[in-house]
Amino acid sequence: MLLSAEHLSINFGSRQLLDDVNFYLNEGDKVGVIGINGTGKSTLLKILLGEAEPDSGKLRMGPTVKVGYLPQIIRFSHPERNLVDTMIYDQDCSTQTARNRLAAFNFRGEDVFKPVSALSGGEQSRLRLCMLMDEKINLLILDEPTNHLDVASREWIEEAVESYEGNLLFVSHDRYFINRFATRIWMLENGQIIDFRGTFEEYRAAQERKR
Repeated sequence: MLLSAEHLSINFGSRQLLDDVNFYLNEGDKVGVIGINGTGKSTLLKILLGEAEPDSGKLRMGPTVKVGYLPQIIRFSHPERNLVDTMIYDQDCSTQTARNRLAAFNFRGEDVFKPVSALSGGEQSRLRLCMLMDEKINLLILDEPTNHLDVASREWIEEAVESYEGNLLFVSHDRYFINRFATRIWMLENGQIIDFRGTFEEYRAAQERKR
């Protein structure tokens, strides 16, 4: 088991987002976290990342879990560095290795000598994914990965996620992305997590049958 939560409760001010929920993540899971705005999706990610504490309950992370996180807003500590130098300093690799890894994410030619600050939002997301994929992570957490991206950037993000073979957990409102990658759905609703094993289309069909 990669992680588990027991009797987890999360409050936001006086409002309760999650109330006494239990959940777990197993090897091979690709979970799409969905729900309307304000149900606690981003707060749940912060707790899974250790950036916030639940109001009650316990979260246990497996000893071999190595998390990679792609937030909605990408920030680099040295945006003035070019792409090659960013890879060299961050990944502790050679110039040739940096260029090979960048080429795999379609950063080629003179583009690799651009400063990171000159990249579009989609390109910065692609660069961050390039760096994450080289860190031998086994749990990739994404927060709205295709939000505000142009078509070309969305396609590159999708191809990078497609090539990733580890465990996946993501928040998204993008129905195409959810249906393409999720093999399990967590629906946050009324302070609970509805855990559905199947694709987004299968989840929607199940909801239709209930109605």
